[in-house]
Amino acid sequence: MEEQQGGVIGDEGGQWVEDVAHPDLSQKDPTIVQDTYKIVRGLLTQYGWLVLFVIIVLMYLKSKLNPYLEQYRRKRENATNQASYNPDVALSRQEAMEQARLRMQQRQDALAAQYAEEQRKREEAKRQEKIDEWEKLQKGKGYHSKTKGHQTDEASGESKPKPQPKKRLRDGTYCFNPMTGQGGGSSRWRPSPRGGARGG
Repeated sequence: MEEQQGGVIGDEGGQWVEDVAHPDLSQKDPTIVQDTYKIVRGLLTQYGWLVLFVIIVLMYLKSKLNPYLEQYRRKRENATNQASYNPDVALSRQEAMEQARLRMQQRQDALAAQYAEEQRKREEAKRQEKIDEWEKLQKGKGYHSKTKGHQTDEASGESKPKPQPKKRLRDGTYCFNPMTGQGGGSSRWRPSPRGGARGG
């Protein structure tokens, strides 16, 4: 059984232990954080413009040196790639690319030949049409037939439908328009009389 007597705690074993003060558990900022904050604030108040200038110069130098650093990095990568270069794999890739190019070129050549054949046929048809028109002119039928389109329509038996007149949107229906005075009975709008006050 524990007893408390005058700042001394006694336990059951008969030993006396002095009362230990409880530590303060409130949290304080560590002194290193406070000291660092004070140092940084002091430096910025004294040398703020200098620090800003140094940061700007460093950013400018980084932007200027960045291409050179990138080029150096690429050279290192190329050196490592060349060290692990396998000529058999590269040769097989090169042959596959060459075969793919050859197939694409053959396909393109076939399309070009087909297009040239179509062009030749069109030119031949135009030339034949001009010859026919010249022969018609020699026979006295006229150079260009203005009724050419009508003759083909009549020959095929097709007739174009005649356009029908458009219907009006409000044809024969009641339409109220207060500005015209139509409809609405006696509640017709009338403009106010113009002119100033009459009198003598």
